[in-house]
Amino acid sequence: CSVLLLEDPTWPTGSRGVLVEKMLDTERFQWKKYNDNNGMVGGKRNHIGIDVDFELKQLEKEKSGDLGDISEGEEDSSDDDESISDIETEGGHGLDEGNAPHLNVIDPSDYLQAFSHFSYRYTNKRLLVCDLQGIFNTDMVPPTIELTDPAIHYASTKGRRMVFGRTDKGKPGMNTFFRTHKCSKICKYLQLSAKNKKWNRDWRDESAQRTSNFQS
Repeated sequence: CSVLLLEDPTWPTGSRGVLVEKMLDTERFQWKKYNDNNGMVGGKRNHIGIDVDFELKQLEKEKSGDLGDISEGEEDSSDDDESISDIETEGGHGLDEGNAPHLNVIDPSDYLQAFSHFSYRYTNKRLLVCDLQGIFNTDMVPPTIELTDPAIHYASTKGRRMVFGRTDKGKPGMNTFFRTHKCSKICKYLQLSAKNKKWNRDWRDESAQRTSNFQS
């Protein structure tokens, strides 16, 4: 993205900044939606039943104003985080740990599904970047996946919703992603499995610093 500075006499400073994106060449390269913000991966979506009891409890909490205020330090011990980890473990399977990928047999989509998974692990389970869509530009060297209009799910510990806009589905959005996501060779190469405690040990401090600016 770039910021285009436009003259605007009606603006207090006389000019305003407009966020613009590169126009993708969809005439030469096929546009593809690799995943969305509601559990779709590669054009497929699993049907996920509604937990009626859970939804009713959430409604009661909203009516009473009790949103389960949790301090930042308690995030990893919350029930919701544990449930996401369970689903992540169920979704992440298919290859032996430590197998390096053979890049010539990997679908470009595998990199993007792994990126969504990586964003969740690297931000200490606070953010998940999804709704990845765009083109695979083979004219560029090296060939490059150009994306537009992503979504971010933010796991607020204080019950805030849609922190990153209307497409932000929070922890429920993360759950739907991991119910559909199947770890690719890239995920395995990055050791993104929920069973891999190395992420907590080696990355926790660094990733916590990167997300310290976000308020829950």
